[in-house]
Amino acid sequence: MTHKKNKLIGALGVLTLASSITSATASEGDWAETIGSLGTLYKDKSNPIIQEWKVFGRAHYQWNYSDGDNGGLDFDGNGGELRRFRFGTSVKFLNGFKAGARLNIEKGDFRDTSIGYSSFDELYLSYSRKDVFGLDKAGITYGRVKVSFGGEEHESSKKIKTVERSNLNNFYAPRRATGVILTGSKNDIDFTAGIYSTDRDRETLAQWTGNKAYYLSAEFNALGGDFTTDFIYVDADTGTDGVFEYDWATSISYETEIGNVDLFTNITYGDTGNENVYGVVVMPSVYIIPDKLEAVFRYQWAHSNGGAEIRPTGSRGVRPVADRDGVGIAAGDDDHTFYAGLNYYILENHAKVMIGAEYEDLSGPAVDLEATTLWAAFRMYF
Repeated sequence: MTHKKNKLIGALGVLTLASSITSATASEGDWAETIGSLGTLYKDKSNPIIQEWKVFGRAHYQWNYSDGDNGGLDFDGNGGELRRFRFGTSVKFLNGFKAGARLNIEKGDFRDTSIGYSSFDELYLSYSRKDVFGLDKAGITYGRVKVSFGGEEHESSKKIKTVERSNLNNFYAPRRATGVILTGSKNDIDFTAGIYSTDRDRETLAQWTGNKAYYLSAEFNALGGDFTTDFIYVDADTGTDGVFEYDWATSISYETEIGNVDLFTNITYGDTGNENVYGVVVMPSVYIIPDKLEAVFRYQWAHSNGGAEIRPTGSRGVRPVADRDGVGIAAGDDDHTFYAGLNYYILENHAKVMIGAEYEDLSGPAVDLEATTLWAAFRMYF
């Protein structure tokens, strides 16, 4: 595999060179603030009808080179894709109501960039008030929304520090779901409770003809850091709904600062109906150049107790490259990944370049995988 190692070294050199691209100016903060407010078309808190109207969007492009071996079969290759391309709008009205819609307008996949309407990413109506029911703030939302389960999933894709979230996160992260969500905050503790339909609709709002899923979450400060706890219980036959695909799961995340290092840790445990899947994520990050160049490291271990449930790196990176070389990769029961990367913030998170290298070891009854993936990405949003 010497020629493949040379390719890896060469590709890493190209990615490292890309990270040195700079656009430093004395007014970067002003530019970031300008981009952040670019989509605000109207804002007047004194207007009793419409208080704010915004448009927003994000464009995420990424490329990867993967090289690996599965049970003695080698594979390697590279490709890019438009990972996310979304556009939306929101309106705040009648002093408490908010309506929002966001579209997915990327239709392609790995090596197949295509633009066009795909589905609604979110579609919702919410109402919130301060100082109600003894709470500092309370709200209710109905619609198609992101279900934030797990510490990595609570962070928007606009601000994640690795090109892809971990396998453990992706295993339990639900697809977009239609539900009723209650939120509240009291004494710096944020609560969320939701009831979701297990019916799946790929484009808009789902029906309520099937069973339900129940969600609880709390975010609070303790022990010098920020805790996030999540729990989901699914009242449906496992794997039949295509939204949650497990019986129950719980997650605890903790983020703190140790000197100049931001340290994120996450423990997740759940039951698929056939077995337990659990694991841990540890992700330290530190700025090499304040607010500009950030180094990120992540270790993830995921394990399924009693059978093979875990696939490598979501549907991106290793799997599409191996598939195109005719190397199938079955699910495994023990997965270790190591990620090291650099993030260069051109205009804070509004425009940034990300590079990374990830090593993965996945084993199980029908899989014996070792693979290395190099990542490069450009992320922007307004």
